[in-house]
Amino acid sequence: MADTSLAPRSPLDGWASTFDALAPAVYLAETPVAQAIVRTTDADAITHLALPGVCAMRRHDDGEVAVWLGPDEWLLYRAYVSGHEFAADIAARGRDGAYVMDATGQRTRLVLGGPHARTIVAHGCAIDLSDTAFPVDRAVSTLLAQTGVVIHRSTHESPDGLALFVRSSFADHLAQWLVDAATEYVVLDSSAP
Repeated sequence: MADTSLAPRSPLDGWASTFDALAPAVYLAETPVAQAIVRTTDADAITHLALPGVCAMRRHDDGEVAVWLGPDEWLLYRAYVSGHEFAADIAARGRDGAYVMDATGQRTRLVLGGPHARTIVAHGCAIDLSDTAFPVDRAVSTLLAQTGVVIHRSTHESPDGLALFVRSSFADHLAQWLVDAATEYVVLDSSAP
């Protein structure tokens, strides 16, 4: 029998029941994914990896998502694959024109959804999250509750959903803040006739 005591733990291990208590008014869940950071200025690598432009993201049919982080840096992620396999696959597709690093343990991914998702984030973030200013293919790095996050729309997991990437060391702080900010909507929705 394999020793599972050394298995990696999620940064938000133990938060699932707290997140579930917000439903149905607010959907909040940690959704770990394999992540890789890609750094390149090589036009061929950018083309082969189909990397998006400024403040944009793109999705592939295989579930891979690429998010622009800066002039020569992207975050790529995919579910249901190990981080090292994912990074190796990206490096092979980049054809030696890109630096690729497995960043799976660096950040965790939260999905916030439901009709109040954007309002909750607006309580602690200066980004305009309206459909006009923040369409489905938009991605930004910003501060939320004084914590650095990468945000993009994630409607395939939850209607009106937002995907939030936060550094693992700040995950507890952000989770606590999100739960606190969401609580008023849970109370309001439960008191409605």
